[in-house]
Amino acid sequence: MKGFSTSLYRFRDRLFRLYTHDYVKLTRRRQAKHVLKGLKSRMTPLTDEQKEEILKFWEPYRDVKKELKWFEFYNTNCEDKSKLKYYIPDTIYYCDIDTFFTDPRRCEALDDKNLYDLYFQDVKRSKSIIRKIDGELLDRDYQFITLEQALKLCIDTKQVVGKKAINSCGGHGVHFFDLTSSTGIEEFKAWLNQTDNVIIEEVLQQHETLNSIHDKSINTIRMMSMFLDGKIIILSSLLRMGAGGSRVDNGSSGGVFCGIDENGCLRETGHYTDGRSCTQHPQGTVFKGFKVVGFERCREIIEQIAGRMFTGTRLISWDFAIGVDGEPILIEANLTYGGLSTHLLSNGPLFGDMTPEILDRVYHGKK
Repeated sequence: MKGFSTSLYRFRDRLFRLYTHDYVKLTRRRQAKHVLKGLKSRMTPLTDEQKEEILKFWEPYRDVKKELKWFEFYNTNCEDKSKLKYYIPDTIYYCDIDTFFTDPRRCEALDDKNLYDLYFQDVKRSKSIIRKIDGELLDRDYQFITLEQALKLCIDTKQVVGKKAINSCGGHGVHFFDLTSSTGIEEFKAWLNQTDNVIIEEVLQQHETLNSIHDKSINTIRMMSMFLDGKIIILSSLLRMGAGGSRVDNGSSGGVFCGIDENGCLRETGHYTDGRSCTQHPQGTVFKGFKVVGFERCREIIEQIAGRMFTGTRLISWDFAIGVDGEPILIEANLTYGGLSTHLLSNGPLFGDMTPEILDRVYHGKK
């Protein structure tokens, strides 16, 4: 009987691996190819020398002949052409590298915004009002409440934002509600009844300097961290800004983003997700030299809390708002599929000169 049970467990694990490593890779590869089709107008053809250099660099790891269009896309904005070979195509990153450093089974359990109040009790966050988990309503202390109690808590707050707690990306699933009118309350009730896993929070107020860029959205700092050999490394940092009156700052929702240098200042050039570049925000703020308040503190917080998630993933994209007092407010920890092109467009190769070392670990199993 014991041997039979062991066989069942092994069969279960094989099925799970088939899903997480094969089906997920296939899905991500298709998504990346779909994205690439929309970027054709932003591509700069590679010279013969560039092709040769890229293929020679990648030869020990894998064949990238079918991925050269990605290098053409990044070639348009790549300032140091000698580093072009270090750029990683989306298909390779999401299918090989992200899955190498991530345990999908553990991430699936960890990646739930309704659990942030447990994970990050010592980190400043937007105040949770109520939460809905698998259709059940709970207060911020995880005590079951009735619909009437939930509505009262939210109405007393007046302005709330509702977010999908799981499987959210690109600003989708974020809804703002003004509960000072009967119409707003009815809209909120209808939305709450139609959703199962959501968290409802206070609407944040951001620092005046970020508010000056675009006051309709909370403009957030995104940092990607990597846990490697017992150390937390910040790979890339950028500022995401809403535009055109949008309430969210995601590039996929029409926003713009700009890299942050090691001194906490914006770089000269920002970008849109389609690769278009700009030197100032559509509402007028010039990027170059703009000091991002709270940048260093964000780095300190990541070094403090990233280790809590390393059993699920060693690559995390963190989103922070900056409060009116200049202190970072943790918005989200993206454990999987945390975005790549925004980092590459903003700051160049994600792993920089570490790229050969990272690829050796992924493809050759080197520690």
